[in-house]
Amino acid sequence: MGYIRAVIPLEDYRLRMEFNTGSSVTVDLSPKLKTARFAELADQSVFNHVKIHNEVIIWGDGVLKIPVHELVEVAITGM
Repeated sequence: MGYIRAVIPLEDYRLRMEFNTGSSVTVDLSPKLKTARFAELADQSVFNHVKIHNEVIIWGDGVLKIPVHELVEVAITGM
């Protein structure tokens, strides 16, 4: 899979992750917004304030931190 080089917030609470290999994954986080862990991402301004630190995706000022491999799993399995 390589390492992540970019993360781009998209409409409808989708997140595109681009890797140094040229591949990308888009994960739909909208179903997760009803869970306690992801609830703060329902605020569009928080969702759009996303960045990468090593292999962790971070929203806001550390409101939520999720390892890239976990988000790839969500994209693949939908869970």
